[in-house]
Amino acid sequence: MRPATSPSLLRLGLTGGIGSGKSTVAAFWRAAGHRVIDLDAHSRAVLDVPGDGVEEAVSRFGERLRTPAGTIDRAALASIVFADPAARDDLEHIVLGRVDRAVAEQELEAVAAGERLVIHDSPLLLEKRLEADYQAVIAVLARREDRIDRVVRDRGKDRAYVESIMAAQVTDLERIRRADRLVLNTSGREILGRRAEHALAVVTAGLVDSAVR
Repeated sequence: MRPATSPSLLRLGLTGGIGSGKSTVAAFWRAAGHRVIDLDAHSRAVLDVPGDGVEEAVSRFGERLRTPAGTIDRAALASIVFADPAARDDLEHIVLGRVDRAVAEQELEAVAAGERLVIHDSPLLLEKRLEADYQAVIAVLARREDRIDRVVRDRGKDRAYVESIMAAQVTDLERIRRADRLVLNTSGREILGRRAEHALAVVTAGLVDSAVR
């Protein structure tokens, strides 16, 4: 990830583990008029939308991965890259460069519109050690069992799947240690919304104060 497109643009990172409510917080902020860039959505689009990303993946990994819809068979690709670190590196090169370009375009749009703030909804921000790309990082936390129940209920996944994803992500203790501000998702949607609004207001106010000193 490159530095923010403009020195006047504040870039905040939003992260959280699977089932934490991070996407709900992002939706609150988006509804309030903030520009929230979903990095995971951009990443998925590289392989889920016919285009040059799909063509490069097919060129690297084989025509057999192309689905009838012209996208990439993710399950087949996963079986390749999980077993081959070099293949995984190649996939990251295909995906991440395009994600960076898409994000830069949205940041340029923000600057052109006179906006001062962009928020990156980035599930792997801490796992990829990208804190330095942001003026501040906000992490969403929730109880482990609540997270598991939420994913099982809302996404139709089983408990073993959720626990395997959790095992690959940083722990909540790491999130507490490395994030600049926390949003606790422990008391229902309405309270989560108020906590998210408060956390964003506190962080942005602190950044603006620092910038004018």
